[in-house]
Amino acid sequence: MTATTTATSAPADATRIVLRLEPGRIVELHAFIEGYDDLALLRTLDAAAGLVEIFVSPGAEEDFERLRAALGREGLPTAPVPEGT
Repeated sequence: MTATTTATSAPADATRIVLRLEPGRIVELHAFIEGYDDLALLRTLDAAAGLVEIFVSPGAEEDFERLRAALGREGLPTAPVPEGT
C-alpha cells in the first residue's frame, strides 16, 4: 500500500497572514481554527520557529481577528509577522 500526499492549496482570494507563536502550541491553534468551518486554513512554515501561514476565507477576516484576539486573552498569543520577513 502506498501513501499519497496531496497538497492543499489556498483559494486565490483568501487573505494570507503569517503568525509566530510558541512552537509547541501550533497544534492547539490548528485545532481551534479547524473548529470553525470555512474560517481559515493553517499551514506550518517552520515548526521549530513557530511560524504558521493562515489563509483566511474571503469575508471572514474580522471573525478570524476576533478569534485570534480571544485566544490571546486566554493564553494562546500569536504575533503577526510582517510581509517579507
